[in-house]
Parts: sequence; C-alpha cells; structure tokens
Amino acid sequence: MIGGIARALRPTAPLFLWGAHFGLIYAIHSFACERGFVEARMLGMPFVQALVAGVTVLALLGLALLAWAPLARMGLPEVDGGEEEPRFRLWLLFAACCAAALTILFQAAPAFVLPAC
Repeated sequence: MIGGIARALRPTAPLFLWGAHFGLIYAIHSFACERGFVEARMLGMPFVQALVAGVTVLALLGLALLAWAPLARMGLPEVDGGEEEPRFRLWLLFAACCAAALTILFQAAPAFVLPAC
C-alpha cells in the first residue's frame, strides 16, 4: 500500500522541492538582514547571493535527478490490460520538473538584481 502511495505522489516531488527552495531563499534573506550579514562576503560574492546560488544549484540538481527517470524510461512499451498507466506519471513528473526548474530560476533571479534588504 505504501509503495502505491509513493508511486502516486512521486510526480509531486518537484513541487515540494520548489517549495523548499522558496522557503530557503526567504530564510536566507531574513537571516542575513536580521543578523547584518548583508555586507559579508562568501566565495568572492555577497553572502546572500552566494547562499542563494548554492541553494539554487542544489535544487536544480535535485530536479535533474528526478527528471532522469522519465527520460530513461520513455522507450518502454505501453502497458495494457487495465493496469496503471506509468507513461502518464512519467510525463507528469517530467513536466513538473520543467515547471519547477523555471520557477526556481525565476525566484532566484531577484537575489542577483535587487539589494538583499
């Protein structure tokens, strides 16, 4: 039963990753503004930009790993006989990965254009 629930919820994993990235970006900004780390530098970049870049790269790598399974299994034969339709779930997972990647890039972009506080 748990395996079926996990298979059914797998296409929503990119959306959870996007939400975690969204929360981390806001946490980084609020922490830096509250503690006065806006002027601090890390790896030659301002503190906030370096952390946002790191979190964004990690989120995009996670999405790439999630999207790898649908791309690798696209050539499988179709399932008949009233069984579950894995192609739709694979397509939905891949589409969710693409949508989450775009939103992650869009929500990280202001950190490099606007001041942190």
